[in-house]
Amino acid sequence: MKLLCALEECRGTYRCGQLTATVHQIAETLGRAVDAKDSRLFEHSALTADFATVLALAHGLSAKQTDLVHIAGHLHDIGKIGIPDSILLKPAKLDRSEWALIKEHPRIGAEILRPIELFSARHGVVDMVLSHHERFDGGGYPHGLSGRDIPLGGRILAVADSLAAMLEHRAYRKPMSLHEALAEIERCSGTWYDQEICRDLLDNIAAFAEVLSRHSGGSKSPGRASPRAQSRVCAREAEETR
Repeated sequence: MKLLCALEECRGTYRCGQLTATVHQIAETLGRAVDAKDSRLFEHSALTADFATVLALAHGLSAKQTDLVHIAGHLHDIGKIGIPDSILLKPAKLDRSEWALIKEHPRIGAEILRPIELFSARHGVVDMVLSHHERFDGGGYPHGLSGRDIPLGGRILAVADSLAAMLEHRAYRKPMSLHEALAEIERCSGTWYDQEICRDLLDNIAAFAEVLSRHSGGSKSPGRASPRAQSRVCAREAEETR
């Protein structure tokens, strides 16, 4: 499959040069370090990075632009190292002050990465990390950006991150099937997410199912939507995505 072949080219192999490969590998390592705070999420950043890469390719981004999206996918949650574990791993609903702290992780992550000149260009990795929780309708954070004011990479990461999170077990909820998660993304198209990015996802479901299968050792399947999925509002709106 063309998208999956292109994905392999963006995963830090030495075919793209040793320095570029090393940058990818460092980003992956840092993402795993953040995910290791909760052993159930050890693949979250890697899965987000691969979902985001396939989305970027489906949207028509160049190989260079897609490389940056892939790196940002690994690093999108790096700001969580500044959030107490008691909040990140809390099994109950967050109170207002705890939720305010969670909302700081994109800003913290951007500031951690800003000294890296390669990442700090306009709409580069820093801007993607900063904007990955912005909403297309303006209801996100940290700046309440909307529409095309959100960097394209941030709009791609928003979909990739949400899809990965919905498929994972979290302290405060059970995982969804791929079918259920896709239904949630489609339901939130145009409000939470860029409609064009959602269309890129829904037009290439087989590619995303294959990426998920690779990360789960072939044990995951798209599954069948349950009745609860049909009656639920957007999962990202109903539950704090930490």
